[in-house]
Amino acid sequence: MKPTKVRWGVITLLFFATTINYLDRTNLSVALPVISKNFHWNATAQGAISSAFLLSYGLLQLPIGAFIDKLGTKLTYIWSIILWSLASMATAMANSFGILYLFRLILGVGEAPAFPAATKTASDWIPRRQRGIATGFFTAGVNMGSAVAMPLVAIIVTAFGWRMSFIVTGLIGFVWLIFWLVFYKERHANPRVNAAEHALIEAGAEDPNVEEEKVPYAQLLTRKSTWGLMLGYFCQVYIMYVFITWLPSYLVKARHMSLLKTGFYGVLPFLFGAIFAFLGGVLADKWVKRNKNGRKYAMAIGLVFGVAVIPAVAVGSWQWALVFLTIAESGIMFSNGAAWSACSEIAPRGQTASVASMQNFGGNVGGYFAPIFTGYLIQTTGGSFVSALVLSGVLAVLGALFYFFLLPSSKTTEAISLNISANS
Repeated sequence: MKPTKVRWGVITLLFFATTINYLDRTNLSVALPVISKNFHWNATAQGAISSAFLLSYGLLQLPIGAFIDKLGTKLTYIWSIILWSLASMATAMANSFGILYLFRLILGVGEAPAFPAATKTASDWIPRRQRGIATGFFTAGVNMGSAVAMPLVAIIVTAFGWRMSFIVTGLIGFVWLIFWLVFYKERHANPRVNAAEHALIEAGAEDPNVEEEKVPYAQLLTRKSTWGLMLGYFCQVYIMYVFITWLPSYLVKARHMSLLKTGFYGVLPFLFGAIFAFLGGVLADKWVKRNKNGRKYAMAIGLVFGVAVIPAVAVGSWQWALVFLTIAESGIMFSNGAAWSACSEIAPRGQTASVASMQNFGGNVGGYFAPIFTGYLIQTTGGSFVSALVLSGVLAVLGALFYFFLLPSSKTTEAISLNISANS
């Protein structure tokens, strides 16, 4: 009997959920040059409004993981996407800094479960040896959402105004919800999964006869491996959000491109980033078969390529700037594609969402400060992006070091049971 392939349909749903997730995050960044001009915001105000989403999103990461582990992913995704889609649409009604800030906070609450829930879903559905491919695939949605947002929002803003862009992007989430409600069922209750696929998924999984005591939530935070994930992801997401929140403004203000031109050419770093996120997951799976440190090597090497953000500010033409920015974003996303599969290996059984939420918390602390620090540095240097981008390059090096020295070797199929001291 050949195994069915329902698991890849589930991962495809996660890919589109992640794409929509980042489409709703990035729409503000693309529209921001127009919004800030209408409301007369300086760079500091623009940085603050860009970080609003990440304040609520980041703060909820620590508690949300345990909540998902108890509630399950199907129900979590339902309420999550309804809330974040409504918040995105409501942004169209904003008529002041305070109201727009409030709706971005609500967006963060709605999107908070997205990545921990996706990681838990992948660990439930995908064999351990294929998890890098799976997480790389749905992680590619991070940049695909931004890639779609760049031209789509630019066209809508130019033709219909910035408010319509939030209505359109918000509605897309409800389209995805229909597919989730119709097609998704938990694996053991899904009649489309045959016995061969169940056996394939469970092959190499933790031995259910091996007892493992649940690790107290606070104790997870005392582990060196947890801090390796959090600190490395802090650096990674900081750089990601410099791109997500400031790339359109950088191309318009520093490289003197029109909004429409930015929408079409500025998509390149995100398109290549989506490809390299998938490659990061695929190669991490291959490398870890040859070397037990292969997965963390992939995470560290990707961040090293993020240093390309520094020469981007030194070149004279916008074309070469985009080349270096594309290399940097591709490296960051290569690391990102490998990072989420590492979570499911480091986490104790049944606590994947908890560890994933801790990693996401660390990352989104970086994501929260990225727009604020970038706006502050631009404001204090007379509109220059140089110091902000150089800081991103420095953090890329630090993130690689955190991953290399703080993360443990990957588990192998011969020794996959995880005890409390293994990653401490």
